[in-house]
Amino acid sequence: MAQGVTIDAAFWGAEAAGIVALERELKRLRRAQSAHAREQARTVARAAVLNLVVYADRELHARRSAQSISDLASRHPSRAIVLLADRGAHEGAEGRLEMHCHLPTAENATQVCYEQILIRARGDADERLASVVIPLLVPDLPVFLWWTGSPPVAGRAFGQLVGLADRLVVDSADFARPEEMLPAIARISAQARGRFGLTDLNWTRLTPWREIVTSFFDVPAWRPFLDTVTGVRVGFAVDMDGRQILPSQALLFIGWLASRLGWRPIEALAPSEAGGLLFAVARADGARIQIRVRPRFERGLADGDVSGVRIQAERDGQQAEFVIKRQPDPRHQTASVLLGGERRWERTMPLPSFEIVELIGEELAIMGSDPTYEEALAALVRLG
Repeated sequence: MAQGVTIDAAFWGAEAAGIVALERELKRLRRAQSAHAREQARTVARAAVLNLVVYADRELHARRSAQSISDLASRHPSRAIVLLADRGAHEGAEGRLEMHCHLPTAENATQVCYEQILIRARGDADERLASVVIPLLVPDLPVFLWWTGSPPVAGRAFGQLVGLADRLVVDSADFARPEEMLPAIARISAQARGRFGLTDLNWTRLTPWREIVTSFFDVPAWRPFLDTVTGVRVGFAVDMDGRQILPSQALLFIGWLASRLGWRPIEALAPSEAGGLLFAVARADGARIQIRVRPRFERGLADGDVSGVRIQAERDGQQAEFVIKRQPDPRHQTASVLLGGERRWERTMPLPSFEIVELIGEELAIMGSDPTYEEALAALVRLG
């Protein structure tokens, strides 16, 4: 944001001059909401089950996060604090607040109100954000830190805010340089054990892909092929011009396979055509597996979304392929198994929503770490 840009009070709420004034304004808004509800013979419940701190350096990301929090109010009512780092300005930190109320459904006559605060940090004031956040947190509730964009892992503000968190949520789909950021996140994950949990919304997007691959090899007749994989191909979506090359999801998928099956690096990740990757790993028995990560233009998919997976294997002279492809309708995917070139099984199934509100909603229901994610991330770093 450039210097002089005015915060939209209609969206974020009235300005408050300091923390004391901010809390006073929150109390006034709660009283007004309660009075209005009584006039309509309804009940307003003030509820908070967690503290949610969101860091954004773009107002677009801040607004998107705020809207997601609003949509989740009935499922995860919170004291939400949105931190907007406005480095285009040079004044001190400002506090702004907005209070939202979830409208009742036909089955529920109770309104659930939650509190949302915006702190806009101008210039280098974000170095002091943690000291502003601490008195605003509701005591004895877990603290989730949702960091939009690429975290400045060596930055002072990042370290201070992470020190307040019980769980850190990032989204590698927004990383400008995933090949640099994913190893950095792996280091944070290793250091975080026992102190806070860490997850990536891109990992959540991979859940249905991982579930289908697992289901392939739950079939006793196909299970032996898991130990004799010879090749893996993963496609991911790019824009029409191929400018946005963001293979984070595809790389996390490869890391997951490597961590589960004990694959070891024998070649470093190497660029292939049009922003793809081509490299080899070794199976647990030492045999070579060729890995190809390929960018593909796919309509209806966000940049970086996995578009297809093909796992090739050979056992006792029989070739097998386990394939997952998105349908032209990106809300469905088809899984199929080919043995000796013949299609033996196929099924089309729906994909869950990958909207931000659904992804963050899942993560707010989880406390602690995700060992499978941590192991996949560590394996990916070793492959690199």
